[in-house]
Amino acid sequence: MKVLYFDPILGVSGDMMLAALIDLGVSKDYLQKTLSFVPGSKIRIGRANRNGVSARTVRFTITQDISERKFIPLIKKSKLSAQIKTKAIEIIEKIFAAERKVHHTKHLHLHELADADTLLDIVGVLAAVESLAVDRIFSKPVKAGDGFIHTVEGKMPAFNFATAELLKGFPVHFIPVAAELTTPTGAAILSNIATPVDNLLVSKIQKVGLGAGSKEIKDYPNLLRVFLADFHKDLFDECYAIQTNIDDMNPQDYEMLFESLYASGALDVFLTPTIMKRSRPGILLTVLCKDNINQMIDILFEHTTSIGFRVSSTQRIIFHRQIKNIKSPYGKIRIKVINHGGKSRYSIEYRDIMRIAKAHGKSLGTIRNEIMKLVRKEDVQ
Repeated sequence: MKVLYFDPILGVSGDMMLAALIDLGVSKDYLQKTLSFVPGSKIRIGRANRNGVSARTVRFTITQDISERKFIPLIKKSKLSAQIKTKAIEIIEKIFAAERKVHHTKHLHLHELADADTLLDIVGVLAAVESLAVDRIFSKPVKAGDGFIHTVEGKMPAFNFATAELLKGFPVHFIPVAAELTTPTGAAILSNIATPVDNLLVSKIQKVGLGAGSKEIKDYPNLLRVFLADFHKDLFDECYAIQTNIDDMNPQDYEMLFESLYASGALDVFLTPTIMKRSRPGILLTVLCKDNINQMIDILFEHTTSIGFRVSSTQRIIFHRQIKNIKSPYGKIRIKVINHGGKSRYSIEYRDIMRIAKAHGKSLGTIRNEIMKLVRKEDVQ
């Protein structure tokens, strides 16, 4: 599976995303042709140095004045693909809705964004992504500046109101820089097309692209990086880990806790012996789950003595597996076949072995060895 992985080293804007994708290898001629639906527009590609690193830049020359009210009609009349049209309109409407909400007005107010540049950035990024034919798009958390910046309306937060509105549900890391690092356009595009992850395990990086921000920022490289990479979908799974240390709970109570957690969708639950404060022996309880964190915490509150929990995002590497039934002198037996890198290994269902061992008065080891000989003989795949 082929993926794009955005890494906002410092900033995210529409032109930085487009520049990084061009640096990755998207054709300028293809983009110019695609963006010709905007009359009088021409793409200009250059380079800039940010803290000693050379990266692509993108600017547009536009000979006609195009107001934001013409954005959607222009897209609808264009020869863009249906997917690009749908996504572009969705992103534009999202930006307009955020601006209306922030200013509590029906009048569109795009701050310091250049009107036609916004349209070209959005469609340009979508067209570039479509040309790369990737299966998935991921992104690290975006960065937000701290403090205030000067705008035409006076001093405003570096992480402006519209951008914050557009990034609802997307992870944001704040850093001590008094500059607008993520723009509304960049926020709207990235949050629409990419799945946020803290880290991504890829099997091979194919290409790397760098896009430069318009401003030099002291001590920080104002860059956006994007990776084109191979990604094995069967190996990657993102989930949450909930952990707590316990030293005052009746060990018998863990059975009901485990049952409740698994019944509510926990992926895994396990206990690790540990030494806590004042040299007390204790237990580290770990629960892995998907998005049902609140439900897990409710159960933990009800069934444990803990007074708080640590929650972190984590990843699991999951090998492809399947259950096969094989014939044996003892009847059908379930075999788990685990595959990775063209190799296989086998695991016999424990309860089947135990059932057979009890029924025939043999040891678990004897039955396991007999079944494994059958598995190797039949070469189960």
